[in-house]
Amino acid sequence: MSPNPDQRPVVKVGFQLPEPNVHDVTGWCAAELAIDEFNGSANATVKVELVPIIDKRNREIAISAAETFANDLSAVGVLGPINSDMALTTQHVYNEAGLAQVTSEASSPSLTAKGYKNFRRVVANDEVQGRQLAKAAVSYLKAERIAVLSDGSGWGRPIAEIFSTEATRLGSKPVLEFFFASKEMNLDFDELIEAVVAAEPDLVYFAVYWNKAHIITHRLRDRGIKAVFLGSDALKPYAFLEVPSLDVIPPHHSLAGIDMRLQASARTFFEKFATRYPMMLVAPQYAAEAYDATGILLQAIATSSQPDRESVLKAVQAMKSYDGALGRVTFDENGDLDNPAIGLYRCKDGLRNYLGAIGDLT
Repeated sequence: MSPNPDQRPVVKVGFQLPEPNVHDVTGWCAAELAIDEFNGSANATVKVELVPIIDKRNREIAISAAETFANDLSAVGVLGPINSDMALTTQHVYNEAGLAQVTSEASSPSLTAKGYKNFRRVVANDEVQGRQLAKAAVSYLKAERIAVLSDGSGWGRPIAEIFSTEATRLGSKPVLEFFFASKEMNLDFDELIEAVVAAEPDLVYFAVYWNKAHIITHRLRDRGIKAVFLGSDALKPYAFLEVPSLDVIPPHHSLAGIDMRLQASARTFFEKFATRYPMMLVAPQYAAEAYDATGILLQAIATSSQPDRESVLKAVQAMKSYDGALGRVTFDENGDLDNPAIGLYRCKDGLRNYLGAIGDLT
C-alpha cells in the first residue's frame, strides 16, 4: 500500500485489457464507476486505484504486463481479461502471485478446470452456453442440417465442440464442422464458403469473432445460402450476422450475461451507467457483470482488516454469494456461476429482440 493526499492508504486493482484506450471498453467504464463510488464513501478506509494491464492480444506482452502488475506490492486483485485466450495466457501469473481474479467475460471451460482457487467469474461457463445453444438450434429453431464454424481460438474451439456434441446427442449431428486454419485467419475464406455450400445446411452456427463472421455471412448469402445464422455472444456487436437485404430469417444469438434493460436488479446501475457513459449504450453487454466483478473485489477489500492481497483473496474465497446488479449470484467450488440462464435474441435492423431464456424456450 502507498500514501495519497487524503492520507488513506492506496491499494491497486488491475484490469487486463487488449488496448490502452480504456474508455472504449464497457467493462472498464463499469469498473471505474464502481471504484469511484467506493472511494467516495465516507466509510472507505483505503483508496482503490484502477490500473490497466495492457496485453495487446500477444502472449509475451500479456505475461510481461501481468508479471509487472503482480510484482507491485500494492496490488490486491485483478479484473478480466475480457477474452478467454488472454485469460488462459496469464491466469497462472495471478494464481502464483496469490491475487484474487474475477472476470466478467472470459468463458472458456479451461479457466475453471485447472483447480485454481483464486479465480471467479460472473459470466456463464461455455459448457453451459454451448449446450444451451445446441438446444436452441435443435429444439427451438428446428435445425436438421447444422454447419459448425469455429475460429479455433481458446474460446471458439471449446464452445464449438461442446455445441456439436450436444447437437449430436439431441439427434442433429452436424453435417459440417469447419475449424479455421492459417488461410481463414488471414481472411481467405474460399475453402470455408465452398464447404458450407456443399453441406447444404439449414442452420449455420458461428463460434467466430464478429469481424470475420461478418465477412463470412455476406459471402454465404451471396452464394445463395438461406440457412438461419446462430451465434454466440462473443460475436459483438450484435448486428454481426445480419445481411439485411438477403436474410430470409433474421439471425439469432445468445447472451451469457444478463440484459440490464430487463433485469430489475440492474435498474439503478443502468441509470447511473447511462448517465455517466451514454455512448457506451450502443453495446452495453457485460457492463453489469464488470460492475459486480469489481464489487466482489471491493467488498473483499472493505471487509478485510488489513487489505493486502492475502486477506482480499481469503475474503473472496469465503464469498459464496454476492448481491449486486446481477441479482444474487452464487458460485460453485470451481468459481463458476451456479445455474446461469442463457438468453436468446433475434437481430433485425441492427436491433436485438429478446426471445427468452433458452431453458424456457426449449
